[in-house]
Amino acid sequence: MQKAVTTRYEFDTGQHLSEPVRIAHVSDLHERDCSDILAMVREQKPDVIMVTGDTFERYDNRPQYEFYHRPVKRLIVNFLHYANYLCVLLMPEQKKASEEYVRSFLSEAVKIAPVYMSLGNHEQKLLDSDYSFLAENGICLLDNADMPLEIKDFRCILGGMSCWDYGEWLPRYLSKDGFKLLMCHKPDLYVREIADKGVDLTISGHTHGGQARVGRKGRGFFVPGQGLFGKYAHGSFFDGRLIVSAGCSNTVAAPRFFNPRELVIIDLK
Repeated sequence: MQKAVTTRYEFDTGQHLSEPVRIAHVSDLHERDCSDILAMVREQKPDVIMVTGDTFERYDNRPQYEFYHRPVKRLIVNFLHYANYLCVLLMPEQKKASEEYVRSFLSEAVKIAPVYMSLGNHEQKLLDSDYSFLAENGICLLDNADMPLEIKDFRCILGGMSCWDYGEWLPRYLSKDGFKLLMCHKPDLYVREIADKGVDLTISGHTHGGQARVGRKGRGFFVPGQGLFGKYAHGSFFDGRLIVSAGCSNTVAAPRFFNPRELVIIDLK
């Protein structure tokens, strides 16, 4: 597993806060061993931990490349698929995943700070045992749902947006008064549905930083949902209102290049 780094952001809430509120933003665990990330979270002493999807692997993982109708895109995606398959053959240890890794991560994380979680595109079919585990460990799952949240003297409406079927919930959330903090796994959904709708701060993942960072500006090479050199692969956008994590793990065997795994720390001021 490649090294991990901590990336820090500050965000002005417009509220009078007697002291900063620290968010540890964790994304894309993908049932991998992220014990190093957990140690980094513990060291940062956050007030709250927010997990923005693709924590469990609960989806139909058969390749869906027949849906890429454009010839060039189909060629690129299939090339990446077979390149990853070759890497699995050469480096089989990169493929290992186990739900016990994320169960251990989450059960230890709640000992550090309260944990709030939203779902990603890899979590279409959570099991009853998953829901039971989250409830038993005091982890708050927001799946197309929101709640008032108070941390020290910071107050917000915390929302968790799914990657599908959000059409009935999202307008209700957007219409609410107050500081809105949204966990939205896919940054391309933010661009399409949320950017101009008055959400104060949105945190996302999904992109894995584009797998490889290219050029002086470090643009992600292949960004899910955005294609080659997609703009929103990692970093802060829309005047800081969208923060995208490069993710805590890999789901493919091909190594990252110039693109470390990432823990995001956001200090609200």
